[in-house]
Amino acid sequence: MDEEIHKLWWVFPGFKIEKMITGLDLPVNLAFVKEPTSKPEDVLLYVTELYGNIKAITNDWKVHTYAENLLNYEPNYEFPGTGESGLTGLCIEPESGDLFVSMIYEEDGEMKNQLLRTKSKDGLKMHSKETIIKDIPSIKAAHQMQEISIGFDGKLYVNVGDGMIKPEVAQDDDDLRGKILRMNLDGSVPEDNPKKDSLIFAKGFRNPFGAIWRKSDESLYIADNGPAYDDRVARVQAGENYGWPESMRTNSIFWHNLSQGITALDFMQNEEFPYEFDDELFVAFFGGSYQKGPGIKGKNIIKMKLNKDGTAINSYDIFVKYTGENAASPCGIAFGPGGLYFTDLHGEKDGQMHKAAGNIYKISSVVKEEGEIIVPYTKENADRCICPGCPTINECMKNRNEHLFCARGKTDCEMEKKGCLCGECPIGSEYNLIDFYYCSEGAAKQGKR
Repeated sequence: MDEEIHKLWWVFPGFKIEKMITGLDLPVNLAFVKEPTSKPEDVLLYVTELYGNIKAITNDWKVHTYAENLLNYEPNYEFPGTGESGLTGLCIEPESGDLFVSMIYEEDGEMKNQLLRTKSKDGLKMHSKETIIKDIPSIKAAHQMQEISIGFDGKLYVNVGDGMIKPEVAQDDDDLRGKILRMNLDGSVPEDNPKKDSLIFAKGFRNPFGAIWRKSDESLYIADNGPAYDDRVARVQAGENYGWPESMRTNSIFWHNLSQGITALDFMQNEEFPYEFDDELFVAFFGGSYQKGPGIKGKNIIKMKLNKDGTAINSYDIFVKYTGENAASPCGIAFGPGGLYFTDLHGEKDGQMHKAAGNIYKISSVVKEEGEIIVPYTKENADRCICPGCPTINECMKNRNEHLFCARGKTDCEMEKKGCLCGECPIGSEYNLIDFYYCSEGAAKQGKR
């Protein structure tokens, strides 16, 4: 791990963090293409920049301007304040590669939300755009149309904030603010929506910033920001009411008493991390809109284990935490090739001075290091491993879910050698392993057959 980055970010044991891109102008959300190629010049992911640009990043980690100047008004850098709004949501249509993006615009002196669909001939440069939906009232300060997602049903789901000024609209069935909308890809109303001729899929939201679909239950999960308390995660179901402005806890599976500025979330569901993290939910806590240094609000990514039905959480851990002295903080997150990626909105320089200093970081497991893999770190091998019954295993190792040391190597926990079962383990016999105490001495070694 780069020593400089290590001083800025604490990461969960067994993982490392790398800076992949810097110099972005307030990067908000990121989305990976469905099936990345191995060609260096092909697009890997897209990133929205708050003040109207979209960047395409290729496999060689070069940055290309896909679209620019999409806002029709002059933004500013007032954080907190009117500088917090602009171009936010991003979703890739998997078949065509078209981008859906959400933003606010000005018309006759009023701010409104709109959803655009953009097209490109090569993926690197937008050549056309069309408006899918518009004219939803907004203001020039957060609570706007946010993340966009495509469900397992092929429909488009759009998070729309309550507009901040009149929170009661979140309960108004004739107003699209404070809702999760469901539509066909052309913006029309699906015949099977909860209410005939209405785009509203669910209501009662305040500022639903993030959205992600979970494979195991084929459900939509959103991150919604409370006023000064009760930021939440909710599993969104058709026709349900999620309580705002009366409550942020209604039909929620998680809430935080102190507002943490929840921005984005994603499930580990494509083997980007070791198997024991499968189906865990990772959530970005951004914190204050412009807060320097560590604080009690946000500036971290947490991970949660949910019940199978998504109705409650079983565990909660900090996964990444900012420890530097500036305004850096995670904003958008998405799993991609080899790990979890997140945008750092402000970066290490003064974002309020309008310096493009935002970053993209990658967090990856250090379990599998090139040239050291002898025992595959799989669920099957872990199930046969007898490390959990070893007298040397202590509470620190158990709390970190450490075992199968012949695959993952030396523990970071302090330990006292109290006996070793490595020689009796069926994994050791199958792979003809030699030596003992892999938990203290490192990765496994093989003998001659």
